[in-house]
Amino acid sequence: MAVNNPLSGWQRLQAFRLRHQHAEHLVFFGGGFVFDSVMIRRVDDALVLIQQGAYLAIVGVLLAVVVTWNERTPALPASWKWLPNVSGPLVHFMLGTLLNAYALFYFKSASGWSAALFVVVITLLLLANELPQFRRLGPVVLYALYSFCLTSYFAYLYPVLIGRMRSWMFLLAVATSLVPLLLLSRLHYRLTDDRRRVLRQALVPSFGAQAALAGLFLLGLLPPVPLSLMEIGIYHDVTRDPSGSYLLSRQSPPWWKPWTRDDTDFRARAGDRVYCFFRVFAPARFEDQVRVRWSYRSPGGGWQPSDAVPIVVRGGRERGYAGFAYKQNWRPGDWRVAVETGDGREIGRQAFSVRQDPDPLADRTMTTDKR
Repeated sequence: MAVNNPLSGWQRLQAFRLRHQHAEHLVFFGGGFVFDSVMIRRVDDALVLIQQGAYLAIVGVLLAVVVTWNERTPALPASWKWLPNVSGPLVHFMLGTLLNAYALFYFKSASGWSAALFVVVITLLLLANELPQFRRLGPVVLYALYSFCLTSYFAYLYPVLIGRMRSWMFLLAVATSLVPLLLLSRLHYRLTDDRRRVLRQALVPSFGAQAALAGLFLLGLLPPVPLSLMEIGIYHDVTRDPSGSYLLSRQSPPWWKPWTRDDTDFRARAGDRVYCFFRVFAPARFEDQVRVRWSYRSPGGGWQPSDAVPIVVRGGRERGYAGFAYKQNWRPGDWRVAVETGDGREIGRQAFSVRQDPDPLADRTMTTDKR
């Protein structure tokens, strides 16, 4: 007579995980997002930088474990048999955490929807890795995502540590990222002894992610983390009071537009200046130059860059570094003003229009806001 041995709690848990392995990966992925949303405060927070660096190191080790297990299925001591079962979910948890951090930083530093779309695409790639047709490719997507995470991390770590932004720092970030990627590829080759397989599964996705990031950087589309635009507006006048606060003067809006907070619909008179006030967040001990660039839309529809005003930004302020610039030789039409880094990457912009005041002799009612 056969005796049915009841399963232990651990065995039942493993059986449940096996039945719901795809859902498990998604839970770990989502958990990383939730966890980091709570933890992240500032891009230059020392604990955040240490945590992300540790995660990247652990992901590299776990990715080596995944590759080794897929290729060799080595015999492990009894005390280590849990490692292959948790390495996959842990990789997804940590990649989800890192991607969440980069998504937040890119959203803060980006101008427009290009960076948001870029992060969404990367997130979809991670989710697609859970589908069977993508899992058959092996660690291809994990290599690509790990490559992306490495370069994203070092691309803002170096400006935070050095205190300024230069183009060569991105090249240094790429070079630094290649070290663990090449070590993983070498391990992959030692396990498979198959150059084509290593090329297809490791080198192409790793270098492909690097090439994509380099292309975005050269086109000026990679958000300039760790800088971010906290505030920008158009005003009739900007001055400073004795306390150091900024006084922003704008034309009082009509009663039916109470939400108006600046002069993006600029009604101009002779002698007026168009002021742009902005706040840029920069890390502590950061000091570098940004440019305020004015552009005018020509009647043919193209944007014609005008003058660019250099302004030195000093970091560390919780509310960001405040500055302003003005445009004196304006003309009626559509305008935009952009705050950009020294290497030409846009931190943020504000579109506005200038039109002649229909009643230039009437008294103007102005509202002054204190910042």
